[in-house]
Amino acid sequence: MELTANSPTRIELSDAQIQAAYAAPRPRVLVIDDNEAFRAMIIEMLEPLGFEVQTAANPVKALELFKQEQSSYNLVIVDYYMPQLDGATTFEWLRKLNPEVKVIICSGAYELRLRQIQTQYKIDGYLHKPFRVQDALRLICRVTRLPVPTPA
Repeated sequence: MELTANSPTRIELSDAQIQAAYAAPRPRVLVIDDNEAFRAMIIEMLEPLGFEVQTAANPVKALELFKQEQSSYNLVIVDYYMPQLDGATTFEWLRKLNPEVKVIICSGAYELRLRQIQTQYKIDGYLHKPFRVQDALRLICRVTRLPVPTPA
């Protein structure tokens, strides 16, 4: 399944899986993307799995938010092409504020370009838009070192 504006992103979990997800501290994710529909899809995909998701449409405002709570985020998902600051510049600022922050870049750019960006900036991973929900979850869980949720 590819994640698009019309794709269902909810994954049904068993009661035991939900309880286990909420027993541990909720992983926090900051999503920086100028596309409102994309931000909503990430929320819809991650919140039912126990993630706390905050979003920002503007990278400058996102960096201000991150600066206030930088140690509480497990992951930042950044669109590579945005107005004001591109993903690389945003990433560099995130790492200046917290060198340990995990970052995944997202873009519809050619996958080869995303691999180059990942290598050049030592980014933790990339998602090529559109992507399959299960592939995104696997990557997010690998980067955050959390178990991959499985549908009930």
